[in-house]
Amino acid sequence: MPTITFMRENVQVEVPVGDSVRYPALENDVPVYCSLWKFANCHGNGFCGTDRVAVSPSVNTNPLTFQEKFWLRNDLKKNPNMRLACQVQVLGDVAVDTQCQ
Repeated sequence: MPTITFMRENVQVEVPVGDSVRYPALENDVPVYCSLWKFANCHGNGFCGTDRVAVSPSVNTNPLTFQEKFWLRNDLKKNPNMRLACQVQVLGDVAVDTQCQ
């Protein structure tokens, strides 16, 4: 099973292949939503674009979804590893840098 390493929080979680980053993060008290977005988000449907994380290496994830291309169009110019936690699927070991402090 692949391992997700949440870098800022120093948390490692084993997940089944194809699992998203969002649910393991929330289950392990890793913040993927900042400020008010903790309460006002789309609950993992990819409609709000608020659960932004940097995931590497990208070869261990699925390709960008339509929602990610839309919501992250400006962020991807600065950081090509930016993803939405609800849309990225883990296919191998990855490191995740959350954006919330």
